[in-house]
Order: sequence, then C-alpha cells, then structure tokens
Amino acid sequence: MKMLLRSLPVVLLFVTTASAQDPEVRRQAIELLERANAASLPANVPNLERVDTFRVLDAGSGPREGTFSRVVVQGTGRREEASFGDYHSIDVWTQGGNLATVSSHKVAPPEIKTVVNITPIRLVSFDSEDVIHRIVTKAVGGKNARCIEFDTIEGQKIDNNELCFDPTNNSLILEKTGNELIENSDFFSFSGGFFPSRIIYSFAGLRKLEISQTMTELTEAPENVLIAPPGAMTTHFCRTWRRAIGISMPQPNAGNGGRDYDVVVRGLIESDGQVHDAVVQEAELADLGAEALQLIKQWRFTPLVCEGEPGQIEADFVLHFHGR
Repeated sequence: MKMLLRSLPVVLLFVTTASAQDPEVRRQAIELLERANAASLPANVPNLERVDTFRVLDAGSGPREGTFSRVVVQGTGRREEASFGDYHSIDVWTQGGNLATVSSHKVAPPEIKTVVNITPIRLVSFDSEDVIHRIVTKAVGGKNARCIEFDTIEGQKIDNNELCFDPTNNSLILEKTGNELIENSDFFSFSGGFFPSRIIYSFAGLRKLEISQTMTELTEAPENVLIAPPGAMTTHFCRTWRRAIGISMPQPNAGNGGRDYDVVVRGLIESDGQVHDAVVQEAELADLGAEALQLIKQWRFTPLVCEGEPGQIEADFVLHFHGR
C-alpha cells in the first residue's frame, strides 16, 4: 500500500489486476477512478478548517463520540487537534519541518487513526495484481451508481472488492476493499471538489464509525493558530536518517486448519529497538488481537537513526495467523 499526502489530505490506497480480464473493461474501470480522483482532488486548495465529529459504535461500551480538526495555512503550516475519551492531542507543523506536539498518550487510539486515514475521502487506484470482473449499474444509497467488481489477489489470499461511483458528479460513494467498507454520502462542493459530509466505516461486517464532516475556507488565518501549545515537545523532520530495520519478528504459531487472519498492531519503535505502547489497529477476532500484543513484545529492531542519533518512530506491524 502506498500513501500520498497533500495539504488537503487524501489518502491514496493502491490496491492490487491480473492478465485474465477484458482489457476494455479494465480501461473503463481506470477511467472511472480517474474521474473520481479529479472530482475530489482540487488543484488549488485555499486556507481551510476541516472538522470531523465521529461516533464510535462499540457493542461492549455503547456509542462514544470524538472530534478531529485540521486547520491548514497554505505555505505556512497546519494544526491538528484530536479528542476521544481520555485522549487529547495537538500537533502544529510549521515551515522548516518543525513539529510541536502535546498529547495525553504516546500512541493515538485506533479510532482516531482510522478517522484520519479515511477523511476527507479515501480514493483508490489499481495495480497489476487486481482482477477486474465487470462494471455494473446498481442501486447504492438510493441512487443508481456505476460499480466496479474486482478481486485483489495477494499470494493465496483473495478479497472480493467493489467500488461504486455517483454518475452525476463522479464521486466515490462506496468502497469495499478487504474487510473494510466505506460509505460516503451527502456530498458538498469545496474549492471545486466534492467531499462527503457523512462517512460510515465498517470492518468485518460490523459498523464501527459514523463521521460528520465540514470544511470551511478561511479568508484570514486565525490568530496564533500555528503557535506551539503550552508544554509541547518540539521535534523536526530528519535531514539525514536511516529507517528502523527488523532483526527478529516472530509470527504466531499455525492453527489446526481454520481460517487465515491478519492482525495490524501499531506502536512506537523506541531507541532500545523494542515496540512500546502498542495498540491493535485491526483485528477480526478480539482474542487474536490480544495474542498479537503479547507477541509484538518479542519483536526487535535496529532503531531509527535521525542525524546520527537513535530515535523513535511510529509504525504498523502485521501479524499473520494461519489456520485459526
């Protein structure tokens, strides 16, 4: 997966086409995606404030609410603030690659990470491992939509996926890739692009998040918006660096012929080469998430080196459970 970040952040997920498909169908599918990209990637983005209010739907604890906001001052910097439960963070980026951050926890909850990843809209593009089957017209969200049905093949794993587009404005209104389902609706126009004011996120067939999104142009930058918050820790982007390198990353023991699952864990690779403050980002089965957290404690890395000094870096780790 490859990510593309812009001042108006849109995550570009490159999902995986194989040769056994109709070239004309593939051409049409790529054209639909290009139109969707153009519809939600405006060329010139003004100073703006975006606010996402979200509800986490948890069968165990009931609905919980949170917010994520981003203020962008083009050519100068941006400010992000997130609140969810007892978690609160403020990050301020300014010119020169400086970051001032204050946070109640070292690693954000997985719900915050998901909100950031799928807003303001997540768009996709095909690569050589996708098999596109057909393009159909079907009812989605009360309107007729053009939908691409395709498989993503990674080794022995095959995901049945679908992308659906609104024919009136070319926007992406449904994205089903792997275990994830994103439903975008109630689009609004901003700076020549279309964005959903309502996003529903489901994982493994269960609805997890409901997001309400607004975006406002700022004719004047708010006073002190890019001033470091009190008590902030200031860092800067590394001019010379070496990434963290895995030394020992044991995977779970195989099961007795059940399904295969992947569990995504997120945490900090610290200067001691160990993973700290780990949280489960994605897991179909809660028990596997708990097992993954125990196993990740055994993983070892050579740490990130930033300008000659060992440092820390946040990363995602995938653990493969076979036959569970």
